[in-house]
Amino acid sequence: MKTHREIAEQLDLFHSEPQAPGMIFWHPNGWRLFRYIQEHMRRVYRRSGFEEVNTPVFMKQELWETSGHIDMFAENMFFGGGKENRDGYVLKPMSCPAHILMYKRGVHSHRDLPLKLFEFGLVHRNESSGSLNGCLRARQFTQDDAHVFCRWSQAEEEICHFLQRAKQVYGDYGYHNLEVKVSTKPEKALGSNEQWLRAQKLLDSACHIEGFNAEFQPGEGAFYGPKIELSLTDSMGRSWQCGTIQFDFNLPERFDVKYINEQGDVEAPVIMHQAMYGSIERWIGVLLEASQGNLPVWLHPVPVAIASVNESNSEFVRQLEAQCLARDIPVLVDVSQHSVARKMKRFHKQKLPYILTVGDKEMAENMVSVKCRKDGVITHVPVSDLVNYLVANLNHREG
Repeated sequence: MKTHREIAEQLDLFHSEPQAPGMIFWHPNGWRLFRYIQEHMRRVYRRSGFEEVNTPVFMKQELWETSGHIDMFAENMFFGGGKENRDGYVLKPMSCPAHILMYKRGVHSHRDLPLKLFEFGLVHRNESSGSLNGCLRARQFTQDDAHVFCRWSQAEEEICHFLQRAKQVYGDYGYHNLEVKVSTKPEKALGSNEQWLRAQKLLDSACHIEGFNAEFQPGEGAFYGPKIELSLTDSMGRSWQCGTIQFDFNLPERFDVKYINEQGDVEAPVIMHQAMYGSIERWIGVLLEASQGNLPVWLHPVPVAIASVNESNSEFVRQLEAQCLARDIPVLVDVSQHSVARKMKRFHKQKLPYILTVGDKEMAENMVSVKCRKDGVITHVPVSDLVNYLVANLNHREG
């Protein structure tokens, strides 16, 4: 079984350099894969009523003192600054304090809630060099970081929506068996017992509504609130912890987050952190190892390859390439003088979903032979129908 780094080398996705330990250099294929995954999640969030924001990567240390991260998380943070003040700033390790600053820009009524923000936040964590492992454990990564500001009466519905999104998103990748765990109050915790019990009850109730029999993890919640953790099992039986939704009883108090209720009184909203991938980089690492490079067709960064049989077919191949590119279908072309067998070997090594071959016969008949990697079936498609045929097949999702 290959590691995700070996598969990334095989598919020409990314690499690492000693000059940037724990960080990824994305190649064109890998960056296209990254953006496909990002756009998939972006559509899901938008359809759920979230607004996308973007917040600074480098912010003053005082923000992280207010949030409590300096006290609880300093050993995992990168500090820096300008020439005059070298230690006055922090590379953000998560986006939640910034999203709270976004919320506090205005005075919010109960009518504004739930307010939902999400960001593909570039974050940095000072992981030890010995723990680094390609995409699976990195110092720089991108979180699909989302926050819901709502009332207690809206919380259960929002948790249900999170679980519904999880079923949809993971199902699109072919994962249909989710392991769901509810982590409850640890010995040292912020917030009242009433808040914790109410939140834990809502998490459990939402799981039952959505058809999940959640396993409880007593005392495994964060100090600031209980959470749901979602784990996926791959074809090799390995479990991967990915999605989470987390109550927070700490930040609303530290930042004095409020809204105006129906009576005109001030109340603190419920804040729930949530992420589906957790880290896009880690998700890609999991995906590569779970699939061993056999990526879902709709996600493959280079779904189509075209090979010429001989030199006289080159111009025709380039015309087919242009048709594909015009419909935003990435394509790999080989019009070299190598044998067709050698070209096929190259394409199969890169696990390309659809392979087209063009020889004199195809040119004469104005047809293309299309081989599907998944089932080995060869289909003869008229050139006039080729792009529509590919679009229809490439957009199919397992879920």
